[in-house]
Amino acid sequence: MVPFFDVDDFCFRERPAAGTGQAPDSTNPPAPAAEKAPLPTPLDDFWYNPDARTAAEEAGGGSSTFQPLPVCAPLESDAGFHENERLLLRYAFLLDPLPIQPVTNSAEFIFDTLSAEFPNFVEALDYICSFVSMARLGQGPVYFPPLLLDGPPGIGKTRFAMRVASLCNAGFDMLSCGGMSGGMALQGSEQGYSESRPGFYAETFRKTKVVNNVILLDEVEKMMTDHRGGDPYAALLPLLEQQTARVHKDNCLQETINLGYLSYILTANSVDTMPEPMMTRVRMVTIQPPGVNDLERIVPHVINDVKACYNLGNYDFVPDMDEIRQAYMANPNIRNLRAIIEYQIRATLWKPRSGRIAFTRPVQKATIGFAR
Repeated sequence: MVPFFDVDDFCFRERPAAGTGQAPDSTNPPAPAAEKAPLPTPLDDFWYNPDARTAAEEAGGGSSTFQPLPVCAPLESDAGFHENERLLLRYAFLLDPLPIQPVTNSAEFIFDTLSAEFPNFVEALDYICSFVSMARLGQGPVYFPPLLLDGPPGIGKTRFAMRVASLCNAGFDMLSCGGMSGGMALQGSEQGYSESRPGFYAETFRKTKVVNNVILLDEVEKMMTDHRGGDPYAALLPLLEQQTARVHKDNCLQETINLGYLSYILTANSVDTMPEPMMTRVRMVTIQPPGVNDLERIVPHVINDVKACYNLGNYDFVPDMDEIRQAYMANPNIRNLRAIIEYQIRATLWKPRSGRIAFTRPVQKATIGFAR
């Protein structure tokens, strides 16, 4: 039996595989189909309607959930195979309600925790925690308008976004924008393509299984316009506005997806080339590398990250802070700091037969642009 999607009854069914010779059972004709409710119009096809809360929700007895989302109709290919059945099997979860996770940590707890880990992100934390306070008052999920973190590479912008999502009880996904040309990565490819794929957001919901997510758009200034794929900035701009994000159309699934509960953190190494319409839709915070005086607070968190990465458990490691300060001052960024700490841990666990352990230092550019 081969699964297929019945558009009329809007459910999965099974049909005999090709060549099996099975014929319909004429002795037991199918029962007449029940009268079907009309499908929602695109503007009504939101997963969650805040004006239609259930009695249990009004009484505080449960969290709000999205309404089911119709996915897409099957597409018959020239080979006679329903290409979209593969997509429907992968994204059938969208037909079920997805939960909205309210924030559980207080704004004060989030600020105190993250300011200890990221002392150079205090302004960004003030921005986010102001929205956390409103979410706590409304007993709902955290949503904040797009935040752009402008600063040099290697200062912790990506890890900061991941920690924000974790403490805000939200899902997390990341899209690397470096070299991205066209809008298909966001909007999905049209069904006419031989390998049509949904956009980034359908896959995000498949991974996180929750409605409210923090989306990290990394190195957003490196997106490029392509004459075949279009302008990626034009595809992104409507998604940064909550009202238009609620009616996002996926070109592959051919359905409206409500992205109104997504909070964006964008990162850029430089904003000089970013278009003005983009800059008017974000709150920009310039991030500087942590100072040497901040190392006492940062180093324990970096050590914990390294120990977790290499499964070192409760290994008792005492860092050489003088060596760390000296190396950090030569190249002040978090990537270099982590490399220094990894080097010290390796040096305590393994006594090199050659007399030294290689320490990989970040490549520095010469004045004419060549690496040395």
